[in-house]
Amino acid sequence: MNLPRSVVAAARPAFRPPTQPIRNIVHRLTPSSSSARWQSTQASRNLHQRAPLKAQSATATATESQAYESTNPALSFPCLDAVESRSASLSRRSLSGPEPSYTTGNHQNFYSRQPLLLDWGGVLPEFNVAYETWGTLNKEKSNAILLHTGLSASSHAHSTEANPKQGWWEKFIGSEKPLDTEKYFVICTNVIGGCYGSTGPSSIDPANGERYATRFPILTMEDMVRAQFRLLDALGIEKLYASVGSSMGGMQSLAAGVLFSERVGRIVSISGCARSHPYSIAMRHTQRQGGSSAHL
Repeated sequence: MNLPRSVVAAARPAFRPPTQPIRNIVHRLTPSSSSARWQSTQASRNLHQRAPLKAQSATATATESQAYESTNPALSFPCLDAVESRSASLSRRSLSGPEPSYTTGNHQNFYSRQPLLLDWGGVLPEFNVAYETWGTLNKEKSNAILLHTGLSASSHAHSTEANPKQGWWEKFIGSEKPLDTEKYFVICTNVIGGCYGSTGPSSIDPANGERYATRFPILTMEDMVRAQFRLLDALGIEKLYASVGSSMGGMQSLAAGVLFSERVGRIVSISGCARSHPYSIAMRHTQRQGGSSAHL
C-alpha cells in the first residue's frame, strides 16, 4: 500500500542535530595518543618496581624471624663428630708420619726374557722385577728370607747405601731386629704390576712399543709369587729360610707356601688371608680405627 509522503514523515521520530560538533564528541570518547602512552608507561613502571615474589617472601621471613626466635635446639650427633675429628687428626698426621713414605730410588733389577703365563689367561712376554737386599747370603744359600710387600709399597723396605731414605719396615730389618741382617739375607721385591721398577701398566709393551696402560693383564697373588721365584732362580736360591709378609704380602707368603712348598722352610703371614672378601675391607678399616685411637 502506498502512503502519502506526509503520513510517512509524521510517523518518523523527529531528528535533532547535535548541539556540539561531531569531531569534539569523538575526541572526548577516544583518548589521545599521548594520554594512552602515559598510562602504558606508568603501568610498566609499577610492574618493574614491584619486588620479586622470592624477595618478598625472604623479607617476610626475615621480619618473622626478628619477631619470633626459634626455641628448637640444633641437632647434635656426638658420635659422628668424634669420628670426623679423629679422621681429620689422622689425615694431618699422615702427612708427616709416623709411617715412612714408600720411597723409590736406586734398586737392583732382574730382567726375565722367559714369558710368564698368568692365571687369568694373559701373558707377559718379558718382565722386570725391582728388588733390594740386606745382609749376606751364606755359602749354602740357606739363610734367604723373601719379604713380600703390601699393595702400595715399593721394594724399599729398609735404607741402603744406594738409597739412604728410611724404608717402610725400617724398624724391623737390621742387626738384632726381627729380620736380623746378621743372620739372614733379606730380599724384598716390588711386585709385578706395582710400577715401582717392576713391570706394570706404565711399562712398555714389547709387542707394539707403547705403554700397557689399561691393557695390562689381570694379576693374581700366584702370578706375583711366580715372578719372585724367577728372581730366586737367578740368585741360585733353592730354598727359602722363610717367606714373610703382611697384608697383601701375607697373602703372597701363603701363596708361596702353596705353589712352592718344597722351597719354603717357614711361612709368616701377618694380617693376611688365603682369600679376601668385601667384608674384610670393612673389618680392616675398623681395626685401623681402633689401633689409631688407642692413644686417645
